[in-house]
Amino acid sequence: MSKGKSRALIVTRFALGPLAQWGFVAGALVACLPAFVCSWLFFTVTQALRGLIASWRDAGFEVLGQRIRFNLVEMLNLQDALKTLTDITGYGVFGIFLLALLIAAVLGLFGAGVTTLLGMFYNATGRLRVEVEEVQA
Repeated sequence: MSKGKSRALIVTRFALGPLAQWGFVAGALVACLPAFVCSWLFFTVTQALRGLIASWRDAGFEVLGQRIRFNLVEMLNLQDALKTLTDITGYGVFGIFLLALLIAAVLGLFGAGVTTLLGMFYNATGRLRVEVEEVQA
């Protein structure tokens, strides 16, 4: 097998559109698992917090054998917070996946922004020398 001719090429500019697309796809793919874990953790904590606040509806203590009951949710004016937490947990598994997709898309946009900025910086300042070699097929 004979070696082909070697020559050097210089990359002077990167096309920013494809670079941004690549950054979005790479950012979103890399973010999928962490986004799912964060989404699951958010819904788990929200459900636990909803359960805790809901348990405050029937708070009380005993005095001389008599149970004195009171509703901490009303006393602390937490009805709206409890309704919001109930609404959020109502989405269930669908909500977990929807939030994970949203987080992945946002991180994909971040990746697109970063790669575009790097491309703009390179286009303004850099020159990349690449050595290529012709190979006979």
